[in-house]
Amino acid sequence: MVAAIPALIVGQFVMVLIMTMTPLHMKMHGHGLAAVGLVLSAHTFGMFALSPISGRLTDRFGSPLVIFGGFAVLVTSAVMSAVAPAEGGVVLFFALFLLGWGWNLGFVAGSALLTSGLSLLERTRVQGLADALIWSTAAVASLGSGVMLAAAGYASLGILGAALILGPIWILYRRWDHLGATSAH
Repeated sequence: MVAAIPALIVGQFVMVLIMTMTPLHMKMHGHGLAAVGLVLSAHTFGMFALSPISGRLTDRFGSPLVIFGGFAVLVTSAVMSAVAPAEGGVVLFFALFLLGWGWNLGFVAGSALLTSGLSLLERTRVQGLADALIWSTAAVASLGSGVMLAAAGYASLGILGAALILGPIWILYRRWDHLGATSAH
């Protein structure tokens, strides 16, 4: 639980931070609604369509390794978002797809890690607490992303997102042996 909750919270925060302002950023730089729709469709596809793959990867390699993989994808997408040229809808298309898929990997594997080894009653309580923290954090990210966009620009969202992922990576790394990360679950 100590590793799962920060992974879930930060993954959600980073995804919402970047995703929320991407349509506004694109419109501000002359992209039409069709381009915005394509980018958000790629993002949504990454978030949900690949869930069966994320679940199979988690079963095969274990939650900690898949969370690490999800974070690697999130960092890649955050950096791509930060360096995407204003006219570069193609870069944002791939960045937002990866943002969705990185979130999905972390969310599926993090949820499995969060509830592993708990009774049904404990799972319900822990999942409820985690959901409250995750969605509260998402609200902060959504509100804060507009302020950051106005104050520091779109690239700052990607830079902050990439930097925030370091915390849960450190926690996972420090707890690696305790999590049984050397074998699949």
